[in-house]
Amino acid sequence: MLKKKKGFRIATKSVKCKLERNGFDLNETKAAFNEVVHFYFALVNTHPSGVNIPVAEDGGWRYYEKLTIGSKTVYPFPFNGFPVQFRRAAIRKAIGAWQSWNSNYQKWLNRPNQQKHHRPPLQPRSFNFSPSFDAGVWKEDDGQSIILKILVNGQWKWVKFQYLAPLVDAEWVKGSPLVVVKGNAAYIVFPLQKYIPATGGIKTIMAQDSLRVLGVDMDLDRHIAICSVLEVNAKGEVFEVTRHFIKQTSHTKRRKRQLGRIAKKMQQTGTIHKGFASKMWENLHNREVELGRAYARQIVELAKTWGCSVIAFEHLGNLKPIRGKYSRRSNQKRAYWLKSSVYRQVSRIAYQDYGILTTRVNPRNTSRFDPWGNPVWRSNEFPKTLFDFQSYEKGANFVGTVNGYIAHSGLNAARNIALKAILRHRTNLVFRTGTKYQANSAREKA
Repeated sequence: MLKKKKGFRIATKSVKCKLERNGFDLNETKAAFNEVVHFYFALVNTHPSGVNIPVAEDGGWRYYEKLTIGSKTVYPFPFNGFPVQFRRAAIRKAIGAWQSWNSNYQKWLNRPNQQKHHRPPLQPRSFNFSPSFDAGVWKEDDGQSIILKILVNGQWKWVKFQYLAPLVDAEWVKGSPLVVVKGNAAYIVFPLQKYIPATGGIKTIMAQDSLRVLGVDMDLDRHIAICSVLEVNAKGEVFEVTRHFIKQTSHTKRRKRQLGRIAKKMQQTGTIHKGFASKMWENLHNREVELGRAYARQIVELAKTWGCSVIAFEHLGNLKPIRGKYSRRSNQKRAYWLKSSVYRQVSRIAYQDYGILTTRVNPRNTSRFDPWGNPVWRSNEFPKTLFDFQSYEKGANFVGTVNGYIAHSGLNAARNIALKAILRHRTNLVFRTGTKYQANSAREKA
């Protein structure tokens, strides 16, 4: 994998590929790997002091390897012929599992007696880790096939496998793979790394004379995201460069229809057993995962196209669903989960692919005021006069002020979100109406 380099940061992701097993059973290798993990977990639990010693000082996995291998063996390693690469990977897994259990156990010890459960956290009795193929137990990876060292009928053999991989840019560097067995299918997962020029963080970016920020207002219905790109120049003037609306009407209709069908089936059966409507839930989950990535990709590509350095979202807390029928409450919760998923995907994709940073701001008053801080009136229809406006109303489509400012409510919120992100680090900004190009043409005419 890549090493640290001055002026750059390392972005990491993984790619999952379908592995064609050609009749070979990978569960035998997985079972042997987890037996070794269980052996070293017991050893770590017996001698926990080695966990806190740095690896450079013969601590960590080296400490436990020396207890089982070498001239000063205390606990002889009982698995003859087990590859050293798998053994060291198993030691690292065992250390991680023990640290996880010990962390929960220490929290349980420090709890007040009134909140302490009568039983402490138990140590795992079995493990289900996927084997890590470090360098030395794999070779000749050409992007479509790879040779792995696996256990076949009790003997370690080199076997060539084919796998189906998506296209990966050449700038991403592959690491040692992980083989995951799930049901009747097997997958090979490669970690990927690449260098990204260091940005210096949000403060450094916002200190530039001119920059562009993409503000994103997310909704539960209609438009999943309403985007506004604001540009700040050296004079402290803020212009809107472009705007973009991303609809989710089709997905919302399908989700409501499917949740309604599930609710009807619940009424018909009366009892909900394990695996109830599993195909429907799986279909709904997979579609939302895919759409979350698709919406996030649209937002990131918009930021890249218009040269944005930062993407700003609202920092929303936990959702409390409105009272109503099961399908209505479930629809609102799943819409909120999709919105949260889009933010996480945007944060990941923007940084990994283009080095664009993502931030979140306080959502207070982003919908109640215009970009100049004046309170807005609301209306569900585009108003012709100021008398058509009403007082603040949640969910209204349009907003306006006594100064003549009229805009889409979501677009107004997106502008305020981007402005809040900028005002964290800069002061004395002036927001100009219209786009940057309209303002420039007006100056030329004057």
